[in-house]
Amino acid sequence: MIAARDILNGRDACWLMDCAADAMLVIGSDGRVLLANPAAERLFGYSLDEFGGLSVEDLMPRRFRAAHGDKRADYAGRPEYRRMGSGLELYGLRKDGGEFATDISISPVENGHVLATVYDVSSRKRLEEEQKRMIHELENVNEELKNFAYVVSHDLKAPLRAIGSLADWIAADQHDRLDAEGQEHLRLLIQRVRRLDALIDGVLRYS
Repeated sequence: MIAARDILNGRDACWLMDCAADAMLVIGSDGRVLLANPAAERLFGYSLDEFGGLSVEDLMPRRFRAAHGDKRADYAGRPEYRRMGSGLELYGLRKDGGEFATDISISPVENGHVLATVYDVSSRKRLEEEQKRMIHELENVNEELKNFAYVVSHDLKAPLRAIGSLADWIAADQHDRLDAEGQEHLRLLIQRVRRLDALIDGVLRYS
């Protein structure tokens, strides 16, 4: 591979690239990998020497390769800093064939070369997928609870209404025939029927 100092400006730039925690690649105008840092070696599984025989398309799944050649040509016509991955599904390809989700930022350097910084976002993607799954499950549970509350409440409403009607009839027509204890029991029954009816209405309202 070409020496880092031949591509990047100055010793400090080379040192920063070597010490960077994220994978960094310098790509030539023809798409060949000219330079890779140790983090790229760890991420992709290639040795630094092996990177020298690769094109940038070798580092992505086959399904993305054809379109990427056109994107490289477009970038060469308007080189600028870009952060890729926002709203896109980007994946890198390891030497062992494993894929990983990635975001990528690219910047032009000297002689038409491009500096690409590759961020492994597999963990973030897994968390996002888990979050989506949990939200979907919660929505399903909420819908089931809503249906359950509706069915149970309506199943309770009918017998409760019958009990309430009977209690009201007794209170209106038979009250004087009840002793004090019977009247108290009737009063408590009507009170509890109304309280339960209000509780069921509340369940229906908030379900």
